[in-house]
Amino acid sequence: MNDEHFRMADEIMAEYSIRDIARMAGVSVGTVSRILNNADNVSDEIRRRTLDVIRQVNYRAGRRGRRPVHQLPRETGSGRRIRTIAMLSPGMSSAWKGNELWTTFLSGIERACGERGARLAIYMADMEPEEIVREISSGADGVLIKTNQEMPAYVDELISRLPCVGFGALPTSGAYPQVVLDNHAGGAIATRELLQMGHRRIAFLNHEAQNSIFIARSNGYMEVMKSAGLFRGEYLLELQLAEYHSVTSPEAAPPDLSGALDRLLALPEPPTAVVVVNDWGAFGLLRACRARGVHVPEDLSIIGMDDSGSFPTLLTPSLSSIAMPFDRVAYFASCTLCDLMDGVGAHQRNVNSIVQIAGELKKRGSISPRLEP
Repeated sequence: MNDEHFRMADEIMAEYSIRDIARMAGVSVGTVSRILNNADNVSDEIRRRTLDVIRQVNYRAGRRGRRPVHQLPRETGSGRRIRTIAMLSPGMSSAWKGNELWTTFLSGIERACGERGARLAIYMADMEPEEIVREISSGADGVLIKTNQEMPAYVDELISRLPCVGFGALPTSGAYPQVVLDNHAGGAIATRELLQMGHRRIAFLNHEAQNSIFIARSNGYMEVMKSAGLFRGEYLLELQLAEYHSVTSPEAAPPDLSGALDRLLALPEPPTAVVVVNDWGAFGLLRACRARGVHVPEDLSIIGMDDSGSFPTLLTPSLSSIAMPFDRVAYFASCTLCDLMDGVGAHQRNVNSIVQIAGELKKRGSISPRLEP
């Protein structure tokens, strides 16, 4: 091989910048730098994900003038075209990247990208909208949109330019296909399980009354309880502990639900079980029970929802939860987007269509059978 061949090979291997690697791995440029320098202060999961990207693109540090992602060669050695998927999360800042919920979504997207031969570039809420639109419009073949209760206006501009598919916890009114969680089914599944275990006085606790995701879950609870002839308005607690806003960063502490627990315990016939609208709220209720001397599940059975990561298994007692299919939702949406980029199902583009995927109960120590008097 002559010098010219060596020079060309060197240029091909050096076409990704450290910023490109950071985007594709969903981490900061500083994190990539630390990994390249074998620093210790990086989690195993982030290190693995970043090194996978580095190996995939044959990135080699120490060379200037690398081209951005959208100028990279579009074919593999076998001649197959490589697409770039922009994953846009307008409601989540970079602070979410170490969160288990985020990594669960991301694992489904990465699996689809690996199967369909696509690159992934990640854009979070802490980037400037103009920069997001410019980079995605010029560098991506399609857009995965993490749906949010409040979608920014610039999303409509991207929808008009590129194939788009939404994924997440709830649908929006946007004109694009969406794959989301079936939150209504989540509330119904939890309630039916408690009924089958002999509970009849079942409460539902929603600590964010204006949250659309949580409203759908409470509707599932109400439907089952009304069908069984057991619905009682005093068992439905829909609170607003703080002014609702779109949370761009994970909450640092679970909600204080001691007041809600006191209300339930003060009823003439206190509930024997509570469905809590998410695991974080269930954690807050478990704390309140411990402070009030209420034994779980002997005095009160508790079911949460989401079952993201290992968190529910680390609580005492371990939390029964509806495992919402975050990874399957993200995987299905990613495959749908790859199809659209390939021209398959083009009739779905710019059309609001919704696929909902239901979760399943993970039974653990926080629930037990009940024989009503």
